[in-house]
Amino acid sequence: MRVTGEEAGDLDIKRHADARRRRIIRWALIALFLISLGVWTTYKTLGGYDPPVSNISANAIHGDWPMFQRDPSHSAYVTDPIPITNGHVRWRFETDAPIRSSPAVVQGTVYLGTGDRRVVALEAETGKLIWEREMTGPIDSSPAVAGDLVFISLRDGRLLALDSADGKTHWEFPANYLIYSSPSVYQGVVYFGSGDGSLYALDAMTGKKRWSYSTGGRFISAPAVHENVVAMTSDGKRIYILDANTGNRRLDIVTSHRSNMGGAPSLDKELAYVANTHGDLTAVDWRKREGLLEKTANFIWIQLFVLGMVDSLPSPKGLVWGFQRSGESFIGSPAVDTNTVYIAAESGAVYALNRSDGRLLWKFTSNYGITGSPSIAGQTLYVGDAEGGLHGIDTLTGEVRWRFNVNDQVSSTAVVANGMLYVATVGGTLYAIQ
Repeated sequence: MRVTGEEAGDLDIKRHADARRRRIIRWALIALFLISLGVWTTYKTLGGYDPPVSNISANAIHGDWPMFQRDPSHSAYVTDPIPITNGHVRWRFETDAPIRSSPAVVQGTVYLGTGDRRVVALEAETGKLIWEREMTGPIDSSPAVAGDLVFISLRDGRLLALDSADGKTHWEFPANYLIYSSPSVYQGVVYFGSGDGSLYALDAMTGKKRWSYSTGGRFISAPAVHENVVAMTSDGKRIYILDANTGNRRLDIVTSHRSNMGGAPSLDKELAYVANTHGDLTAVDWRKREGLLEKTANFIWIQLFVLGMVDSLPSPKGLVWGFQRSGESFIGSPAVDTNTVYIAAESGAVYALNRSDGRLLWKFTSNYGITGSPSIAGQTLYVGDAEGGLHGIDTLTGEVRWRFNVNDQVSSTAVVANGMLYVATVGGTLYAIQ
């Protein structure tokens, strides 16, 4: 039977209407599923957990540097007025393999994980060995010291809590996967990430698991904690803000669509900062919280954008500003003082940015690549490079105030404690510089 042009047009209209109806039904079912999943997840986890057994924290007090980047928020900032180091080497501690992490310094004792499979405790003034514990492999994480315990992550998938007086095991927790993440201890809970893509929260005194959160991506950087939130990055592509008590997701933002390595985040009273190897530094308001339906609404909006039904993508909630330097590879974690964020690059550059809007304040350039996160003591920022150069930079101007050379590639953040500067090298030496 022959179909007239008018009838063919009616059939086309009907087909388009049916196809549109199917699309609407499909997206409605997807939305309903995601909403139901969100409701179920929220219902399942709203209750929270009993308080931890203790309230111990790796909070920095006068003269101490108790964990990676000094405190649970990863500021790497010593607020005390400290004179510029004069460059005298007080002592050296030699090991037989590269040191890949920075030490912790608490109440006159230096705690260090080494590449030759040890955790050691040294007298801060003399470098004399107090105790040592042999481990199953090289140690990449920095120790965290809280209460009378030293927390250390191991490649064999265990987190250990050691007695700070003699190094004996207080408890251990098996994550059953490689751990490169340094632990953070805050208000009785120890947080660390595993290579299985999960963030774990354990009771710091007992090692009992409180909760875990899976990101679905590799987790090698250290979590940062401030007030009631914990921040982490997964594969350097996304920053997650979780409720520190329950592990519930409050917010997550894509910081890069490309494969890269990202450093650990740093937090202050308002913002979380995270950098990656593609030259991106992102600032996120960690106080924001996505509503139950916002994730679903954004997902649907993105699909409508792909189909050409809307003209723009949704703006990520919590995103405050982004700083980008094409061709740079940022390394490590930002350091944060009262008004400024500092980030180092493998090219040898250090950037100082206004913390509220990401505006560039100054740029310092070394002749050699920077190899670790910067740290701040008073008005001086310290950073090491691939040729063993240590630079003390004026935080206000970016001008060099001090230089020293340890004749080997610097491999750690410069740790400032009790007027001493501690720095580790690829050659396996820990220097104490006065």
